[in-house]
Amino acid sequence: MGNYNNDKNKIRRKKISSSSTKTTASSSKSTKTSSSKNSTRKPNKKDKFKIIRTIGVALLVTLVLGVAASSALVFVALKNVEPITKALLDKKVNTVTELLYNDGSLMGNPPTDNKKVPISIKDMPTHLQHALVSIEDERFYEHDGVDFKGLARAAVLNVLTSSSPGGSTIPMQVSKNLLTSKEVSVIRKIKDIYYALEMNKTLSKEEILELYLNSAYFGSGAIGVEAAANAYFDKHAKDLSTAESAMIVGITQNPQKYAAYRTAKLTGNETKDDLKNKVKFFVNGKNDNFDDPTRVELDMIDKMYSWGLIPDDDYYKQLKDGNMVCRKVELNPDAKKRQGTVLMKMLELGYLTQEEYNKSIAEKIEIKLPKPTKKPASTVEDLIEDDVITSLINQGYTDTEANNLYFNGGLKIRTTIDKSMQGELEGQFNNRANFPETIPGSDGVPQPQAAMVILDYRTGQIKALMGGREIKARKVLNRAISPHQPGSTIKPLAVYTPAIDNGKNQADTFSDVPGGYRFKQNNEWDPKTTTAGTGSMTMRQALAKSSNTIAVKVAETLGDSYEDCVDTMLDYLKNFGLSDLKDGPGGKDRKFSALTLGGMTKGVSPLDMAAAYGTLANGGVYVEPITFTTIESSDGQVLVQNTPEEHKVVDAQVAYVITDMMKSVITEGTGKSASIGSMPVAGKTGTTNEDKDAWFVGYTPYYVGATYIGDDYRSNPDTKASIPRRGVAGGSSTSAKLWAHVMSKVHDGLKPTEFKKPSSIEFFNINLFTGDVVGKGAYNSAIAAFIKGHTPSGSAIDHTPEVPKATTEEKKTENENPDNANTQNPQNPSTPENQTPNNGANGTNNGANGNQGNNNQTTTPGGSTTPKPGDGNTNDGSGTPPSQGGGTNTGGGANPTPNPTQPVTPTPNPQAPAPNTGA
Repeated sequence: MGNYNNDKNKIRRKKISSSSTKTTASSSKSTKTSSSKNSTRKPNKKDKFKIIRTIGVALLVTLVLGVAASSALVFVALKNVEPITKALLDKKVNTVTELLYNDGSLMGNPPTDNKKVPISIKDMPTHLQHALVSIEDERFYEHDGVDFKGLARAAVLNVLTSSSPGGSTIPMQVSKNLLTSKEVSVIRKIKDIYYALEMNKTLSKEEILELYLNSAYFGSGAIGVEAAANAYFDKHAKDLSTAESAMIVGITQNPQKYAAYRTAKLTGNETKDDLKNKVKFFVNGKNDNFDDPTRVELDMIDKMYSWGLIPDDDYYKQLKDGNMVCRKVELNPDAKKRQGTVLMKMLELGYLTQEEYNKSIAEKIEIKLPKPTKKPASTVEDLIEDDVITSLINQGYTDTEANNLYFNGGLKIRTTIDKSMQGELEGQFNNRANFPETIPGSDGVPQPQAAMVILDYRTGQIKALMGGREIKARKVLNRAISPHQPGSTIKPLAVYTPAIDNGKNQADTFSDVPGGYRFKQNNEWDPKTTTAGTGSMTMRQALAKSSNTIAVKVAETLGDSYEDCVDTMLDYLKNFGLSDLKDGPGGKDRKFSALTLGGMTKGVSPLDMAAAYGTLANGGVYVEPITFTTIESSDGQVLVQNTPEEHKVVDAQVAYVITDMMKSVITEGTGKSASIGSMPVAGKTGTTNEDKDAWFVGYTPYYVGATYIGDDYRSNPDTKASIPRRGVAGGSSTSAKLWAHVMSKVHDGLKPTEFKKPSSIEFFNINLFTGDVVGKGAYNSAIAAFIKGHTPSGSAIDHTPEVPKATTEEKKTENENPDNANTQNPQNPSTPENQTPNNGANGTNNGANGNQGNNNQTTTPGGSTTPKPGDGNTNDGSGTPPSQGGGTNTGGGANPTPNPTQPVTPTPNPQAPAPNTGA
């Protein structure tokens, strides 16, 4: 208040003192007048001199500092330049990127349908050379390697318009393509100028043109003009017309924008002639952004198939299922406009007469794609190419620079592929004894086909991969990365892992009698039983015997409603890396048949399944698969150090319990054929209806492997009628045996060891059908792992898991296993996936679930990915009819008496990974 009153008194005093006010006003006016006069006073010569001197000093200092900085930059840039010789540049042109095995030995070079083929200047038409000079470097024949006028003009335009008009001459671009493409922009520019000047001293103009046209990137994976002529017009460079030459050289400024063709969706109005040599096929994977095919496109696929424009039956099936998409190619309007610019420049510079210009501008450009070169399906070069180029782009390279560097830069790419493992895998795939009832296909491709992937699940490194047998196929037909319906191999991921994570345990029992499901949708569906269907059994036994009915009933405990359970299963599958699901509103994968029995719309690939199972082997941590570890430049500089992404899916204790359950698949259930001697194996078999798809996915303390076998989709070459797919002889047991044959060699020299047990795990000896805790060694019992707090009633036992004990004799008599005797072809003995369990005196349970615990608890791990709509087919069954035979299990696994003549365990391979002895 005091301050407020003082302010009021001040105001009053000002109002009372009028004379003072006038004086102040007068003084103020005088001050303004004086100030106004001073502001309009012209500066004298002395003031001007001071201003000029200040500006001059500032400019001088700036110039000196600029010169000093520029000199330092030039010194740094030219510190380690190479002497320019024709031999060096020829070597650079012919240098290709090397793909190395993980031990550093040579695997091969990047494959491409538009492979770089250096040609002589004699095979490059004169009008092609003139087109290049006209649009890229019109004073090429006049300057000494650098067009300083052009550089100055480009610099001014860059300052005035913030654009980047270039200014690089053809020699400077040769330098960029062959010598400096990996360098920082300013340093590279300085070196390009230096190399261009040196180049002009050493080489003729024709030799420089030859170098450029053999090394430039022309889009669509084409390095060099010969590859470009093949990619766009299916001809040699020497046969290019003036109009075609102008279009090709116009691409180099911006290959993404000016590529000669663009792709477009089918409209339904195309004729056979419209599409002949003008169709491209693309994988529609989880990381691709293609729209699902429309009804019009699907109908056009049928027409194209009848016209013979679909390469083969597998392409047709993949296209119809949406796993691949088809696009027509058409002339790119931007490329046509750019071609006109090139031709006009040629006319202005006198390289064309008016008549020649008129003829070329009017010429109809006809895009014609070459027939794709087939490549071995056993390779992973396509995967490596995608990964490397994406990584380079993420490092700041443009798409053009990344492609040029990959195909043309002499990179050394250290892949993750193990030469020995890959060789073993190829050898087993070439052995027809591993594929019973093989028949030759009409196209020369034997059936059934197969795929396998081996991963180091700690690092995500792909160690070996085969995408087919006895064939050559493009990337889109690589069965290792193409989806197939997974059958029962989906159960551990979608059903049992969520259940254990949700509080269930191995001793919980469920009825395998059909019917009695919790949700009406499942009662209406009524999946087929694959076990005896006469009683109850534990979750452990249900997984080991691959019970369909119990898988559905366990899944029904994952939420309050049908939709809640579906959401939970989808969330787990996505966290396991299986994101290629049709789970949007109305999606065909949003139901129990797809998620519990593997009858999915698209299915999953062996690569994705290996990574998903590897998550469980890795203590619940998912590691994204990778194909390479480092990218090095030709001079040894590391450009990319590849580190895979990873995330936690479940706790280590949950992963360990699922691992323990899946070990029973090998020791007590459908996967006995996957045993590899003394090495612990956890895994799961899987088949679809009538064994048309057969799987085994399994892991050890070292590696995870996924194996798939099944006939391709085929048709009669004359009538085009579909040929029914056959069942795989031996079902999932054939896949399990193939897995064992490969993995037994892979593990040669590795010390058998057990999976690391988390401290929160306890062991109980349980009856496999009642779930009761029983004495060790009791009939129909096994020692099973439990998480503390989620154990059966009874006393835990002191138990340390032991590695299996295999003998040489056991290996010799493997095919004499009585479990195989009643159901298999004697030339292909194998364990049926679904065997009749010994139910003892357990009686029937009429569909009710026993010992279910908290059935309404819902678990949603992490965050779900964006759903997308889709459709597909369902799969009711999981394999072969139940066997009437089968021995009993006493004490939790097949542990035969050791053979005193068992050979000594070999010395571990020093290059092998450490066993998984930690979470």
